[in-house]
Amino acid sequence: MRTPLPTSGKLSKLRQPLTLVAALAVILVMSNLGWADSCSTGSLTLGNVEVTCTIPEQNPEVAFTATLTGLSFTTQAQGMVLIYDDSTHTLLSDVVIFTNVDGVATVTFVSDTDSIPLTAQGLPVLGRFTEGDKSGLLSLALGNGKFLHATICSDLEAGSSCSGASDSIGLELYTPIPEPGTLLLLGSGLVGSGALKLSAGSLRRRLLKWTQG
Repeated sequence: MRTPLPTSGKLSKLRQPLTLVAALAVILVMSNLGWADSCSTGSLTLGNVEVTCTIPEQNPEVAFTATLTGLSFTTQAQGMVLIYDDSTHTLLSDVVIFTNVDGVATVTFVSDTDSIPLTAQGLPVLGRFTEGDKSGLLSLALGNGKFLHATICSDLEAGSSCSGASDSIGLELYTPIPEPGTLLLLGSGLVGSGALKLSAGSLRRRLLKWTQG
């Protein structure tokens, strides 16, 4: 017995829910991508997918500041990255600042500047790069034991790993995984401490038996 094929009326009724499901799937995929290239809110909730913040092309380019929800930098991770127009690092172009503001990790990208901003003066220099050479990569320690990977791009050629030729920064959370050697040392330490306790207990019982005898 053959199964009757759906009529055109039934197909049109099925098309609407299928379209809705497809639209919801697209929305979920976009949310999992971290809404890349969108940092207009100023507050970012990061995951293990990189979020790219791009400065719009205009003259002059406007600096942007992004606060990282629920995160803070360690003392050693706070500082600035200097980007220069020339390879001799004499003509300053951009400054990227990593610091805690009211206890919250904050990233500020100041583009097209010839001086260090007042808010960054006194901070240590975490790195120096040449504009248009290649992207700068940093890994900054956070207070929760994780790391922030930052990919800094400054007027790189289109087709590179950066967002076109615009100034941009990619931010991604990274959780370090203990190496097998570290786990082995930890296991050996636990076994050693257990053996020590066992030996001490056995010796205590022997002494008690000897004194009572």
